[in-house]
Amino acid sequence: MSWRLSLIAATAAALALIAGAAAGGAVDRDLATLKAPVIHESFTPLPCTGKPKARDTLQQEGCAEQQILGTDARIDTLAGSIFARLSDRASKGRFITAQKLWLSYRHADCLSRADVFEGGSQAPVVAAQCAAARNEERIKDLQSFLAALSGAQ
Repeated sequence: MSWRLSLIAATAAALALIAGAAAGGAVDRDLATLKAPVIHESFTPLPCTGKPKARDTLQQEGCAEQQILGTDARIDTLAGSIFARLSDRASKGRFITAQKLWLSYRHADCLSRADVFEGGSQAPVVAAQCAAARNEERIKDLQSFLAALSGAQ
């Protein structure tokens, strides 16, 4: 259920960003203060327990959530490094928007994948494992972005 509420909130935020960008005027809180984006998860993390090949679904979900939190921290660090190297307000604003839209995509995509198991105990596991995998992909993208920025300066 918390993943579904996250999707609704993330989708609403993404639509507001898109509408604001299209209108050319609306500036959200992060753009106004120009702070590096930081991921805030909506779930209360479960512990990662049990042996890897013998975990029940709650244990699997907890391990995936712990992986999400770890990769979130790596994304936040990379995002902070990239943000510090961006030279002007416009590029920083676009980066904030891109991060928010990527996070909205991650939520929507992973919930969609979990829909295959809707109502079952595997659905939140699939959603969490998907989010962890999407985070790993984002880390590679941000590392590439940072390398390009470092080479350009």
